Amino acid sequence: MAEDRRTILKVLTSVLGTGAAAAIAGPALQAVLSPLGKVTVSGSGGWVPVCNLEAVPEDGGPVNVQVVVAEPKDAWTKMPPTTVGAVFLMKKAGKVVAYSTVCPHLGCGIDYQPAAGQFACPCHESSFDAEGRVAAGPSPRGMDELETEIKDGAVHVRFMKFKIGSAEKVPA
Repeated sequence: MAEDRRTILKVLTSVLGTGAAAAIAGPALQAVLSPLGKVTVSGSGGWVPVCNLEAVPEDGGPVNVQVVVAEPKDAWTKMPPTTVGAVFLMKKAGKVVAYSTVCPHLGCGIDYQPAAGQFACPCHESSFDAEGRVAAGPSPRGMDELETEIKDGAVHVRFMKFKIGSAEKVPA
């Protein structure tokens, strides 16, 4: 009879121990793995307000505007407003167009040269026309155009980063 009691106690202890371990392991695994599915601050892919519509020149010339995510979340961290990049905004045919300031060749920063009326990468001599198309140099594609929308008098950009060195526009 003592053997039966010991066997029952062993089984009961094993079952309760396994249940307690599972009760702890489930939430612990969820906490560790949950950041894998979250979008990080590096390239949100979401709509970000960048400036008031009045800040974009009526003459069609570009204006360089910083892209600041108001409350970025990266894994478990909630951060203060963070600059994640920049865009050139221009008014064309009654709408606002946005181009990334990142050169598709090797990721350098693109500048605008008003005297020439074109964009240029100072690092590897790529240049782009006012429509963002490659005018000269090693860039494998034109400047990356980003989606824009106007809400309550503010320009919003769907900010994304793209793979550099590729002839196709592929999200990074």
